[in-house]
Amino acid sequence: MQNIKCSLIFLCFVLNSSTALAQTEAKLSWLESLPTVERETRLIEAAKKDAQVVAYANLDVSGAKAIADGFMKKYPFVNLQMVHFSGASIINRVETEARAGKVGSDVILSGQLGMVALLAKKIIARYRSPQREFYRDGFKDKEGLWTAMFTNLSVSSYNTKFVKKEEVPRRVEDLLSPRWKEKLAMDTQSYVWFGAILQLLGQEQGIRFMRRLNEQNPTHIRGRRHMNELLAAGEFEMVVDTNLNSVLTLAKVGAPLWFAPVRPLFLSPSLLYMSQNGSHPHAAALLIDYFLSEEAQRIVVSTNRMPANSRVKPAEAQLLEGLDIR
Repeated sequence: MQNIKCSLIFLCFVLNSSTALAQTEAKLSWLESLPTVERETRLIEAAKKDAQVVAYANLDVSGAKAIADGFMKKYPFVNLQMVHFSGASIINRVETEARAGKVGSDVILSGQLGMVALLAKKIIARYRSPQREFYRDGFKDKEGLWTAMFTNLSVSSYNTKFVKKEEVPRRVEDLLSPRWKEKLAMDTQSYVWFGAILQLLGQEQGIRFMRRLNEQNPTHIRGRRHMNELLAAGEFEMVVDTNLNSVLTLAKVGAPLWFAPVRPLFLSPSLLYMSQNGSHPHAAALLIDYFLSEEAQRIVVSTNRMPANSRVKPAEAQLLEGLDIR
C-alpha cells in the first residue's frame, strides 16, 4: 500500500512538472497564427502588462548597456534588467534556480557550451522569433530552442611593444616554440577553444598539444578583457585565446595590442534562450525579437562583435578577409 501511495505521489509530481514545463510555450502559442504587424502590436500590449524582463548574460558591462539602452529607448514601458555573469557561473545559476523551482531569468544570453547541455533538462522554452528568417542554418536550431545573437572570434593577441610582427604565430603549433616559454597567458575557462582544438587536431593529438602548451608555463587568469589589459601593461607577451572584440576595443583607445592571424581562427557564438517558466514571457519574447532585429544587430557591430543577422555586415569584414575562420 505504501509503495502504491509513493508511486501515485511520484506520478502526480511528473504530471505537474510536465504541465509546468509547458507553461511558457503555452502562454506564447497565440502569437504563432498572427500576421506580422498584428503580432507585433499585440505582443507589445502584452509586454506592457509584464512591465519588466530579466536577462542573464555572459556579456561585458559596456556591451550589455549599449544593447539594453537600445531596447529601453524603443520600448520604455518595459524595464530591462541585465544581470552580468562571468564564464560558467551562469550555468550554475540557471541550473540551481531551475532545480529549486525559482526561475529568476526570462532570457539567457551565453556562449558557454554547458548551456547547450542544459537543453536536455527542459529548462529552456521553445520560441521561434519571426526574426529567425534572417539567420542562416547553423545560427539557429530547428526546434526554436536557441538562436545566435552574435559571434565572437577567438584569437591570440600580443603586445606590439614586445613582439615583432614577423615573430607572431601563424599556426597553433607555433605557440609551442621556445620563444613563448613563460611568455603566454590563458583564460582559466577556455573551454570552447579547447574543444575547437580537439576537433581540429583530433582527440589524441589535441590532448598531446594541450599538454605541450601547458609545459610552456602560461600564466592562468580569469577574465578575457582583464587578461588583455594585463597584456597591454606588459605582464606577459601573448594571450593564447581571447575575444577579438576585446582586442579591437582596447587597441582603439591606444593599447599596444593586436591579434595574431593564427590559422585557423574559431568562431564562438553567443546564443539566446528563453527561460522556461520565466515570470515575464511576453516581455521576454519582445526582448528576443529586438535582440535579433537589424537595429540591435547594428548595435552589436558597434561593440566590435560580429552580428549573426545576415542583413548586417560585420565591421571586421575587411580586416578578416583571407583568414581561415571556422
